[in-house]
Amino acid sequence: MGLPDKTIATAALLLALCACSGRPQDPHILLISLDTTRADRLGCYGYGEQTSPSLDALAAVSVVYTRAVSTTSWTLPGHATLLTGKLTSSHGARLDVDGPISLADAIEGPFERYRARGLSPHERPLPLLLGEHGYATAGIVAGPWLKRVTGLDLGFDHYDDGGIDPTHGRLAPSVTGAALDWLRSRPRDRPFFLFLNYFDPHGPYDPPARFRGAPPRLTSDMPREQRIRTRARWLYDGEIRFMDFWVGKLLDGLRDLDLFDDTWIIVTADHGEALWEDGIQGHGTALERAVLAIPFIVKYPGTGHAPERSDERVQLTDVLPTLLDALGLPIPDDIQGNALGRLGHPVVAEVYPLPFMTNADGDVQALIADGHKLVRKDRGRLAVYDLARDPHERIDLAARDPERAAAMAASLDEYLASLPAPLAQGAPRAMDSETQKALKSLGYVE
Repeated sequence: MGLPDKTIATAALLLALCACSGRPQDPHILLISLDTTRADRLGCYGYGEQTSPSLDALAAVSVVYTRAVSTTSWTLPGHATLLTGKLTSSHGARLDVDGPISLADAIEGPFERYRARGLSPHERPLPLLLGEHGYATAGIVAGPWLKRVTGLDLGFDHYDDGGIDPTHGRLAPSVTGAALDWLRSRPRDRPFFLFLNYFDPHGPYDPPARFRGAPPRLTSDMPREQRIRTRARWLYDGEIRFMDFWVGKLLDGLRDLDLFDDTWIIVTADHGEALWEDGIQGHGTALERAVLAIPFIVKYPGTGHAPERSDERVQLTDVLPTLLDALGLPIPDDIQGNALGRLGHPVVAEVYPLPFMTNADGDVQALIADGHKLVRKDRGRLAVYDLARDPHERIDLAARDPERAAAMAASLDEYLASLPAPLAQGAPRAMDSETQKALKSLGYVE
């Protein structure tokens, strides 16, 4: 039995209107990773310096998660988690003395000890899942640990990992320019998923002069070490200010293209940066608050979700299930994240440096539960912090409360043991000399 002529005519009219509007049924998605960016150096997270006016303006129309926690403290596993919804123990992208990615193949010298595992070619990350749903997918990246050799390009129709400078990565103007070029030339008959990685706050800190702001007052009676640290923090702020300016240009471009309102925009970071808190500088070997407290800003498409601030403890694992849930797509059962608003998974972080990269800490794992944070370093060294009374994690309670420390460690072990194992790696991959040179210049290798 055929449809009535009136029904057919109405359906045809709706299809014609959709075609004329150029708007897909599903919303566009823009996912931005701000490499090495601490939440507490942004105005929308309470910082007093003017570092982030563009991100602050975005935050004003978004949901700002004030207690977001990274799952690691360096780039490769953080971005693998962001794209797969899995923790490091489950996706397996990390430094590994037996890993198939070898730096020794890229340059002469004693680099055989620098090895890593990339993302398995058998994974089903977010761009692959969205592509199967009809999305046009693109990634534009700025850091050497996001080069194709690590497998993070899996599922993207277009993946731009060019122009990564050996000293500063790929600068924000290049990322924004390439993103706007792709948006102008993208397939118009499909919604898009665009993933951008801005790298500028990563060391060495050297922002353009006009983004540095007023220099700090350094006096001759200051200890030399204090002067170095003060200047470095000032330059770090300048790098965020520079990056924020170009993120603003990107958002302006979205508005000019009439894309801003109807696009999911999620801004987060792979990890933060220690600026000599408790004697620690940089990232990649520890799990202190400075390297785990990250921005997490979500602008919903349309006008159906009012701006707010949320104290839910969200993680990078939660991006993939949030987007799939919003699109009505099945959420893989082997991930560790949940959709926003339905959280409840353990809050876990991990980092596994190569043995020669740390002194006595070795592997480090952390668990946040019941208002406390457990940090476990290699060989069972435990620290426990009461986050309500001691948010900066300065008073270790493990000796005073050994039962809590033991119970949290047991819970952490039980949870990690329950995770699906990493999928099989592909054939061994050699890093090209350009990538190896960039890693060396940026301090990842000696």
